[in-house]
Amino acid sequence: MKRFFSLLLIFLTLSTFLFAQEEDDGFDEDDVYVYSTNGAGDQFLKIKLGAIFPLNFKGQLKTGGMASIGYFKFLSEYIAVGGELGATYNISIGEKVLVMIPITFGAMYQPYIGKFEFPIYAEIGIGNQTWQNIEIFPTLVTKLSAGAYYRITDSISFGLSTDFYWIPQWFKDSSKNFNGLFQTAEIGLRYHF
Repeated sequence: MKRFFSLLLIFLTLSTFLFAQEEDDGFDEDDVYVYSTNGAGDQFLKIKLGAIFPLNFKGQLKTGGMASIGYFKFLSEYIAVGGELGATYNISIGEKVLVMIPITFGAMYQPYIGKFEFPIYAEIGIGNQTWQNIEIFPTLVTKLSAGAYYRITDSISFGLSTDFYWIPQWFKDSSKNFNGLFQTAEIGLRYHF
């Protein structure tokens, strides 16, 4: 009799393994996590250095230099908002210096392919201009930008970009109005966090 109960107990124990169900841990083998480079709430700081080319000054201004710093925050995977502070200089043929300090705010759309990112910006703001000891503040500044960056690590990207500036000067005497057009060529470094 003891032998019968022992065999029955072993049989029942082994049969539970046959009819046991897998526990659902909520993970399906078909579920795959897709890593997104940027998401809502991600931010970055950027630093750019480059050259600025006057486009419509009929040879009166030489190519100059520029530097800028900026901050942007992503609202979604592709859209970010933020601003940029820049400093530019150009020297005239008479050796006078035009200095501009543009402060712009706007939006960025950034598609990407793998580790390559292609930011496109539209910004508007104000600027300060100094020319021959004459200071003009505020002036309207509009800027369109495009670039190509490579994400070296999760935190660092490096690339090239260009900005197109429209900086008008409007006076009471409309015959003195002028639309300053500038193009830049820059190298940039961005820190993502």
